[in-house]
Amino acid sequence: MRKNCNISQELTEMTCDTWVPYYEVGVSCGLPGEMGDLPPEMILLPSMLTRGRQVFIVNAQGDSMQGIGIYSGDPLLLESVRSVRSGEVVMVAIDGEEVLKTYFVDEENQHWLLPANDKYAPILLTEDMDVRFCGRLVCNLSTPRDSISHINEQIRKFKKNQHKLADVYERLAEAVAQGSSLFWAASAWAVVYGVMRDCCDCQCSVAQFERKVQALILPASFEFACRKGSVQRTLSNHTYMYFPVDKWAEQGASKRELALMAFMKEKLK
Repeated sequence: MRKNCNISQELTEMTCDTWVPYYEVGVSCGLPGEMGDLPPEMILLPSMLTRGRQVFIVNAQGDSMQGIGIYSGDPLLLESVRSVRSGEVVMVAIDGEEVLKTYFVDEENQHWLLPANDKYAPILLTEDMDVRFCGRLVCNLSTPRDSISHINEQIRKFKKNQHKLADVYERLAEAVAQGSSLFWAASAWAVVYGVMRDCCDCQCSVAQFERKVQALILPASFEFACRKGSVQRTLSNHTYMYFPVDKWAEQGASKRELALMAFMKEKLK
């Protein structure tokens, strides 16, 4: 047990009188309740911060929230909750992956998770996702939290890009129908994902891509539907697929992978 972690000087000067569990891991490394036998370290914080709430501390990981003053390694105080309000910074598990984002409900009652860094796209929460809210941010124990800004602008840009992507997926369905003979297994969809990622400005995750292609209307004779997890497994087993598609040949991709890749690039450009 210890008095404090890497917290701001302002907090260390307060009276620390409440023990709080501190999981010295990043948000994406797992939920405190799911860390097996790994015990938390207990640290003392001022009761004016905890206010009798069920709270815990984890470290921030990555740069997606740096726009509101949250940097990788910052210790974050979160309150355990199962429901949150629009505008709150939350810890949420999506399809088993834990992230820290701003929760937002727009004028069309669509639910979003927003990063605070233009490098990353907002995440639209849909019914087919396994979503579980784990906590809301109480405060950043290292630096003060800035106000959230440009939310509507982020959504506007994302929606504009989504309209463009909708057209790409329509052309993708046509391309798959025309090039069905080039597919050899469900794993071939990893090639398509690489083309979409590098040539079509598709910023969606692998899981989101799999859901989108599973919804495509393809000929009944098409044999190799994309299955959940098949793209990620293929990427994991073929590390050259993390390179840009134009580098695949020199990285050892097979002839059939290169043939499908070239066909898709031509159809989707």
